[in-house]
Order: sequence, then structure tokens, then C-alpha cells
Amino acid sequence: MGTQSLCQAADCLKDRHSGAQQARTAAPGLRLCAVCRVRLRDNLRSLPDLYANCGAELTPSRPGLTERVSSGRSRQGIRLNEAALEARGDLLPVLASWAGVVVAERHVAGPRRREVGPLAAFLRLHLDWLAAHPAAADCVAEIRRVTNMARAAVLPRPVVHQVLGPCPVDDCGEEVRARLRTDDPAATHVLRCGAGHVVPPHQWLLLSGRTA
Repeated sequence: MGTQSLCQAADCLKDRHSGAQQARTAAPGLRLCAVCRVRLRDNLRSLPDLYANCGAELTPSRPGLTERVSSGRSRQGIRLNEAALEARGDLLPVLASWAGVVVAERHVAGPRRREVGPLAAFLRLHLDWLAAHPAAADCVAEIRRVTNMARAAVLPRPVVHQVLGPCPVDDCGEEVRARLRTDDPAATHVLRCGAGHVVPPHQWLLLSGRTA
């Protein structure tokens, strides 16, 4: 009786307590278990929408940062979602690379268009061949990486409020709070108190003295 091989996906299964790897048994004829094969399929299925959503994040639909120009006037700049930009930049080459592997080794015609939708559909069509390929683990890891990048780029960024001290405006008495993005605490540009007073940057250092 032959020994059953284990799934080769790097994160097939980890023990919740020890973090030790406990890979599932690979499906017959494949190098991936049934669960990792389904995850690969689902990631490929989700990528066209994620790619489009990342593109929507780059559309300047809201006012961006105000920049000062030499004439003394201000102009609106565009604040790009750098994570969405990076995800889109990685996603298409990764899909195209794996489609190229299929075309070269299976001697089949590839998608007519080098676009995310056709490429992802093409790879799903050859899913079992990819799952049996010696580089199946690499395929799973790369598709998972770009999928996670795209998902993280379009998820709402959590915001926390931090109390910095009492408002410096005379007789106000309200607390000044900063809205901080948990993924980028340095992204705060405007400080306001509970009454709506805006604290200009040159007064930010005064807040630390008031909290002492």
C-alpha cells in the first residue's frame, strides 16, 4: 500500500496553538489537497472584481490634499491609494506568467486578451493541471499573495480616535481628538476639538504641554 502524499501549499494547515504545519493529504493525482485547490479556484474567481475595485480606488472622486504653489494659491492634489496601485501592478503580471506556463507546457492557445478577466478564467480552466504541476505550491502562494494585497487595498481602513488634550481656544473646554488610521498612524492631517475648532499645525506641540 503506497504512502499518501501531503498537500504542498505552504499554508495548507497550521495548528492554531503551536503554529506547526500539519498539511492535509493531497487529492488523488494532485499536489494540493481539495481545500487548497478550492481556495485557488476561488481566488482566481475573485481577482477580476478585486482588480476593478482597486481601479475604482484610484479614481479621484474625492478632494485630495491641498498643495501650496509658488503663486500663493492652493490647488487640489490627488491622494492615491498606493496599496491599490501596487496590487494592480502585481496582479496582471502574475496571472500572465502562470498563463504563459500553461501555454508553453500544454501547447494550447492562451487568452486573446492580456487582461485580468480572461487570464483568470483561463487559469481556472486549467486548474487541475496547475494543481498537479511541480510548481503548484508556488502558483498557490503567488495567487494568494496578489489576492490578499488586492483585498487589503479595498477594505475600509479602520479608524481610531486618540485624545490629545484640551482645545487651545480660550473658554472652549472641549477635547482635541485625532482620527488615526490603524494601518498608517502618521496619516492625520487635521485636528479638531469636540466643538469643531481646527487646531493648526503650529499649535500641535502645545497640546502635549496641556496634557502634562
